[in-house]
Order: sequence, then structure tokens, then C-alpha cells
Amino acid sequence: MKLLGTHHIALHTPNFAALQTFYTETLGFPIVHRWPDVNIVFIDIGSTTLELVGRDQATADNKPTGGFMHIALHVPSVDEAVAEVAAKGIPIHTQPKNFQDIRLAFIQDPDGNMVEFVQSQA
Repeated sequence: MKLLGTHHIALHTPNFAALQTFYTETLGFPIVHRWPDVNIVFIDIGSTTLELVGRDQATADNKPTGGFMHIALHVPSVDEAVAEVAAKGIPIHTQPKNFQDIRLAFIQDPDGNMVEFVQSQA
């Protein structure tokens, strides 16, 4: 699989405003992307991006309280990445789909940790 780099690490939080303030105002990291209709922001933390996901935006498949949610790998084609891992017998947790201005899919590692493939569509 061709990898462009780590896209982001996601933190799921019931304290969205407090975490956003901590990372952006207290630590001074800039917000590099947000969608106006959801509690999701991407914050530049240097060599990768931190995605803060408000509890109301997480699905029942993700952790219900807070903490690590998933690691996202930036790929040129989500559909090709999914086809490649499926051919190796890896079950697809969330089939490729469009969300806002990205395309994404999820698999799980052997311990059940979520791994997202993400493709920029902008």
C-alpha cells in the first residue's frame, strides 16, 4: 500500500470545549481544519495532526468516554487501500465512504484498535 504519511491521531472527548481550549490556547497549536456543523477540529501538533472529536460526534462503535479513538493513515486512494488489506484477509470495519470533504474507511488491528484510511478530496 502506498502511504503518504500519518494523517492524524484522534481523541474522543466528552469535554470538547475544554480540550480545544487546552490545545489551541494553552499550548498554542493552530486549528488547521474544522467543519462548521460538527464538533470535530484538526489541530497541527507538529509532525502530525490531532483530531478532537466531541462525544456527540462519535458513534457507538467508538469509546464512550474519552481517550484514544484511532490512528489515521493518509493514503492516495481509500478504495485501493481497502482492496489491498481485504485481499490479505483483513475484515473491513467501516466500508469506504465520503464524509464532509474526505473519503475514509476503518479496519481494526489484532487488538481491536481502529485504523482509519483517509483520502483528501478537496
